[in-house]
Amino acid sequence: MYNRKINIAILSETAYLENILLKVDVPNEFSLSFKTIHPSAQMSENNIDILIDNSCDGFENTIQTYNNSLIILCTNTLQIAAITKTVEAKIEDIWLKPFDTKMIQFQFQKLLQQVILNRKYRMNQIYLDTLINNVPDLIWFKHLNGIHLKVNNEFCYTVGKTKQNIEGYDHYHIWNIDKEEYENSEYVCLDTDSIVIQSRKAGVFDEKVEGQRGMRQLKTYKSPIIDDRGELVGTIGVAQDVTEFKNIDTTLELILNTVPFAIMVKGLNDCVLNINRKFEEFFQVSKKDIIGKPYHIHEKFIANTATPPNLLFYEQDNEIRLQHNGTEIILKIDKEPIYDFFENLIGILYIYREVTVERNFEEQLKIFAYTDQLTGLYSRRYLYEYIGETITVPGINLLYIDLDNFKLINDTYGHHCGDKILKEMGAILQDCFPDDICVRMGGDEFLIVIIGKSSIEELKKRSSTLLQTIKKRFSIYPTEQQISVSIGIATFEGNSPIPLDELLKKSDIALYEAKNNGKEQYVVYTPTLENN
Repeated sequence: MYNRKINIAILSETAYLENILLKVDVPNEFSLSFKTIHPSAQMSENNIDILIDNSCDGFENTIQTYNNSLIILCTNTLQIAAITKTVEAKIEDIWLKPFDTKMIQFQFQKLLQQVILNRKYRMNQIYLDTLINNVPDLIWFKHLNGIHLKVNNEFCYTVGKTKQNIEGYDHYHIWNIDKEEYENSEYVCLDTDSIVIQSRKAGVFDEKVEGQRGMRQLKTYKSPIIDDRGELVGTIGVAQDVTEFKNIDTTLELILNTVPFAIMVKGLNDCVLNINRKFEEFFQVSKKDIIGKPYHIHEKFIANTATPPNLLFYEQDNEIRLQHNGTEIILKIDKEPIYDFFENLIGILYIYREVTVERNFEEQLKIFAYTDQLTGLYSRRYLYEYIGETITVPGINLLYIDLDNFKLINDTYGHHCGDKILKEMGAILQDCFPDDICVRMGGDEFLIVIIGKSSIEELKKRSSTLLQTIKKRFSIYPTEQQISVSIGIATFEGNSPIPLDELLKKSDIALYEAKNNGKEQYVVYTPTLENN
């Protein structure tokens, strides 16, 4: 990593010193390049790392020409006294003549070690500076007294100052804030420094600072610096400017709290990541109480209470009913997966949309579609949707009812009178069969559906009661002919499914027989009737 050539120049009339120094061992990562220069030659600095002056004169000229090199003077004991303070301050070592080969090699080897250490130190500085200056986050090193020892370019950009105006200064100078203002503000930079120093442990903090771009929100990672003797000497900090992310969070929170839906975001571990105010309102829960925790919706059981406490009904992944402000509301549940940039599933978005008005309207439409508007009875459509086209459950009984001579009444007294009779028929059927399904099939035809096993005798008895009730209730109507009905009875008690239309056909055959037998009576279907 540190492989580099060390250039050595020797000012000497002979190659004597070069031959001695060539025998010195050099670390593998370095190589030596020697060059012996005659003192009379014109001297010029040319990337020389070590200069050994064995010329015995011209020391002043040497230190001026090779001022960026490590300089060694070769002299005798008498000439040492002539060395000036200026030269003494610039030289690295003195080699005494006459030379002791082993001593010279020893001193040269120690000098090489120093050069290598200096080279490694400079390279490490370059590596560190290159690293921190190419990181898009703020980085700084501080002494325990708060003085900034080193910062990176991003730090300078955020503060709006040069490194010369930052390194060597404390927090108050760098951020242009006095101590009193700091203590009365929301800034916590120095407080978090104290936490790291006292605990001697790394920490993560949220901090606010005001730089040349205004107030910035930082996520800071601070760690103590402990030297090789285990002593705390300072701190290092890395700060990520999350202002834009916070602005996005703020925008997202604004959107979440503006939409009229209850929203919950869960992670893959089933813990809640976020909810909006509508969720808090509908589910009677506080955001701070459930963030980071699992939250499950369930109805009340013996061992626990309902979650949420105002839960009335919960249909898994479909709808939920809640008691809200004294009324019942219905929420439709929608689930959407959340994927990251790489299409990995990272969470689930739950949307609870209130559909109370829609559901009530749907119920009203359903009631309208299923109800005969004149009589208030169920419609033929309801019959087929409730039972289906096929009867699969044994124990269904039909009473097919038809008003006798109704056309004559309409023709004689008008449709207004006919409608009154139909309405009265609806009321009579609901009175006589309150627990059964009463259907107006159309015109003056009605159907009673009795679910559950019933004996023929019981069906006859209930039909007889209906005939008597109709006779009594319609006796007050001013018609020349008494109003009556004919009834066809059919039952299904088998185990094999049959079409609904087949059972209706049987009850219709029985009804037709009652009409033929003189009306105002009931007839029970038997297979022999189909042969008549």
